[in-house]
Amino acid sequence: MTSSESISDLKQKIEELTQIPIARQKYMIKGGLSDDSVTNISTIIKPGSTLMLLGTPDANLISKPKVKSHFIEDLSPDQQVQQFNEIPIGLKNMGNTCYMNATLQALYRIEPLRQMVLNYDAINDSSSSNPQTDVHYKLVLEMKRCFEGLQKKNFKSIMPVVLLNVLRKAYPQFAERDQSSGFFKQQDAEELLTQLFHSLNVVFGDKFGEDFRIQFRTTTTDTANANDVTVKEEESDIKLQCHISGTTNFLKAGLIDSLNEKIEKRSETTGVNSVYTVHKEIIRLPKLLMVQYVRFFWKRSTGKKSKILRKVVFPFQMDVTDMLESTYQKEKIEVREKLREVEKEKTEKERELKKRKLSGNNSEDNVASDVVMTPREEFETKKALEESQTEFWKDEYKKKFPDNLTQGENPSSVYNLIGIITHQGANSESGHYQAFMKDEKDDNIWYKFNDDKVSIIEKEKIEMLAGGGESDSALILLYEGLGL
Repeated sequence: MTSSESISDLKQKIEELTQIPIARQKYMIKGGLSDDSVTNISTIIKPGSTLMLLGTPDANLISKPKVKSHFIEDLSPDQQVQQFNEIPIGLKNMGNTCYMNATLQALYRIEPLRQMVLNYDAINDSSSSNPQTDVHYKLVLEMKRCFEGLQKKNFKSIMPVVLLNVLRKAYPQFAERDQSSGFFKQQDAEELLTQLFHSLNVVFGDKFGEDFRIQFRTTTTDTANANDVTVKEEESDIKLQCHISGTTNFLKAGLIDSLNEKIEKRSETTGVNSVYTVHKEIIRLPKLLMVQYVRFFWKRSTGKKSKILRKVVFPFQMDVTDMLESTYQKEKIEVREKLREVEKEKTEKERELKKRKLSGNNSEDNVASDVVMTPREEFETKKALEESQTEFWKDEYKKKFPDNLTQGENPSSVYNLIGIITHQGANSESGHYQAFMKDEKDDNIWYKFNDDKVSIIEKEKIEMLAGGGESDSALILLYEGLGL
């Protein structure tokens, strides 16, 4: 320092060197250094003299962050628009229509289904000339308009009135009214999902259903005659069911139990009724796996479908290897191990990138900081980098896929959770439905769709949707194949 600098400059320089804050600096010198405005230091401290400093450094205390935190409120209006534009929009409740809103939000976030509906060309669809099936085409057309609104986000929320009216014409059960109040009744989201899938199958045919089709090998055996065995491979479904008993604590256990049952029927061999065991093994896994918690049962005393409140834990990643037919199982295990190697490498790369960002050593960010960009350019650059990374890892996974993979089939036996439809309440005719969907780019971000109210929630809170009371309980789980 030069003799012309002030006492204040001296204290600031010492704080930088010693990490002792100016407020805690005490100098052992006659008169002290209390007057920061003194500019001629040599009048107080003689050149070459030794000065004693007392004080506690801040080395291990809370310090100013190296990278400034940015909050949405602190951003410019243009930057705020970019941030809020990333949050999805909701659907207005039109009177007990939360079951429809939650289902539509879940379907919209299934990427292949969304693209198929958005690309639907009603004008050039010659197959809609049959008056008996026209209502299905109208329903899909209204779904397309609803999806376009969710995609464009021109409004804070959407009110799909026409879609609701077409739905009630196509499936009158959703037009039922309460006899006492005259209002439309609350409906079952799972039943709506089934009916919408029927209409989508009518319009798009096999090219739609293959992404969801589960195929089984079903072995039926007479317990009284071991030689009476029937094996069929024609049975298929769009979802697996998890039956809930008094001992069901985990999803996988409920699914396995649902693949094994006993029925009573007339034996063609003996001509009398007999008890048969029915054992199902999966011989085809779809890209997108839907799982239904069978929570509702008919309660005669109330005349309503009551809800099983038991907590049944579900995983974020599920391996269904032990539900597969043996030959098919071996094929899927082989691919599973290859995909998990890629998954491990991807996780490690993401962890390294996160560490670099936290330490401020991210080369991409450093390069970007040297270039002056508008908020829109920053947003588009970040989005382009994310999309590039997504495509890179998709290609890495795809390299491990088997050559004989059929259209719409999951390459392995592993699935990642992407969404949940929940029910809140004690029976299917009351309560409230909501959807919880994972962000398509960030596995740690989930969106809660409560009709027209959409909020971001932490991944850890998703685990609380396993049931255990009348609060939000998982009803439909949506899983996507690993690497897809």
